Amino acid sequence: MSVTARLRFLRVSPFKVRKYAQLFKGKGIEEARAILSYHPSPTCNDLLRLLNSAAANAQNNHEFDPALMEVINVLVDGAMTHKRWRPRARGRVNRIRKRTSHVLIEIDLKEEFKVKPAGEKQEPAEGKQPRRAAKKPRKETVKAPEAVAPETSVAVEAEAEEVTEAAGEPVEAEPLASVAEEETGEETEE
Repeated sequence: MSVTARLRFLRVSPFKVRKYAQLFKGKGIEEARAILSYHPSPTCNDLLRLLNSAAANAQNNHEFDPALMEVINVLVDGAMTHKRWRPRARGRVNRIRKRTSHVLIEIDLKEEFKVKPAGEKQEPAEGKQPRRAAKKPRKETVKAPEAVAPETSVAVEAEAEEVTEAAGEPVEAEPLASVAEEETGEETEE
C-alpha cells in the first residue's frame, strides 16, 4: 500500500519543479533527503518539506520503517495561473503569467521488503530457482511453397511440351509474355 502527500498551489512553474522532482524519483527516503537538502534551489526546500511530510504519514499512519521506504512516484501538474500585467510604451500592456503547480509524492516499501497477500504467488528467495511447468510439445508449422523464380518458368514450359507430346497432342507452349498480354490486354516490351 503506497502513502501519498500533496502540495497544492506551489508558486513555481511545473516545468521548473519537474526538473528537481526527477532527481529523487525511485530513490530511498534517506538518499532523497540528502539530494534535496544539498541542492541549492529554493524549490528543493519545498520538495524536501513535502517528502518529510510523506515519510511522516507513512511512519505514523502505516508504521513503515524509514530505512525500508522508497519514493515510487513524483507527479507534478500545472495548477492555476495568476494573470498580471505590466504597462509598456504607447499605452500597451504586456501580460505576465505567474504559474503554480500541484505536487504529489508517493512512497512505498522497497520491493524486496513487501509482503504479498496469501492468495498471490510469492517469488522465490535469491539463490533458489523457481519451479518450471512441464514444457508443452511444439506444434509443427507448415511452410508455404516458395515462389516460382523466372528461370524455372522456362523449365516448366519445357516439361509441359514433353507431357503434351507424350499424350499424342502436338501443342506448342506459348511464351509467358504473350500470356501476360492476353490477360492484361497490353503489350510488354522485350
